[in-house]
Amino acid sequence: MPWRPEFGPNSPFSGEERTTCDDVVAALHRSERPEAAAVLETIAAHFQRLEAFGELLSQFPSPLMRHRLGSREQSLESLAEGLCQSTPANFEFRAPTRAIVGRALDMAELNFYRLLGYACDEVLVGEEGTRLRTATTRQLREVIYTKLVEEVLGDVVSDDSVLRTTRFRAVYGLAQIWERRLTYRTREFFPLLEASWEARNRVSVVGGTLLGTQEMFSLFREGCAPEFVEYFVRPEPTDDEVAAFREFLFGASAEELESLAQRMDRERRASLPLGNGCGRSLSLSGADAGTSLYEFFRVRFLKATARRLAGLPGPKRTAEGYVMIDFLARSADADLMPR
Repeated sequence: MPWRPEFGPNSPFSGEERTTCDDVVAALHRSERPEAAAVLETIAAHFQRLEAFGELLSQFPSPLMRHRLGSREQSLESLAEGLCQSTPANFEFRAPTRAIVGRALDMAELNFYRLLGYACDEVLVGEEGTRLRTATTRQLREVIYTKLVEEVLGDVVSDDSVLRTTRFRAVYGLAQIWERRLTYRTREFFPLLEASWEARNRVSVVGGTLLGTQEMFSLFREGCAPEFVEYFVRPEPTDDEVAAFREFLFGASAEELESLAQRMDRERRASLPLGNGCGRSLSLSGADAGTSLYEFFRVRFLKATARRLAGLPGPKRTAEGYVMIDFLARSADADLMPR
């Protein structure tokens, strides 16, 4: 009997993910390419490891339930208290084991969809191969979006300059990810971030006057959540917020953009194309789609965190971080509490 995926009760695959997996495997079985059998064997082995990973994750305690050990009781409230005492340096040591295992599962899933993508590129041909390649890339992005939202929320929780109520709400958001890792979808809880990342993927970086006008119009045209852009163009945003938004638009650091602006001034130029690595248009359709998207966020995140910790000038958070804090501050506790 040809191997087919069998999904267990705690499978990390659900809904469209199962359909994508089934479709790629079926197409490989129909393929007449000599390497198809070896590729299927590799996919089967990785699939079984992911199923086992899902079973392992299910054995760790839920962050939503109360647990007692002698005189000590762990609850969502006590978890929030502990995490809100964390810093970027020790956050993972305070996070529950289920969260750490879940992050590893995300990376394993990401690599599995990369594997399926390579199979589509190397073995499958024609319209079917293209269609399935698009489907595997879409599933890969879903995993990346969960990972990114988790990092944005974790940064809010470990930042003692943020209001305590807002940080508690960020913990409630994290608890939803940790509890529902196998079925969590960013669009259900933070659709403005997913829509904004999807739109940014389709925007071409121009540069020009470095005001970002063309890029902002492109974001709207490509379906960016209006609330995301409106936050930064509201009356009297802070200088750091504007700088973070420009980093998001141009894919360059605030320092790089400032250097380009000074060059324009020296050379008395009204506009300047971005180049020499100072601008980035994302490409989220190939084998490294996950790497490209994650790096786009992570570079900005690390630089912002370094500025915040060292008290350096420039944006202390990513654009996504500023928007998340605003969203959490305006949310009612009931909107983020576990259901």
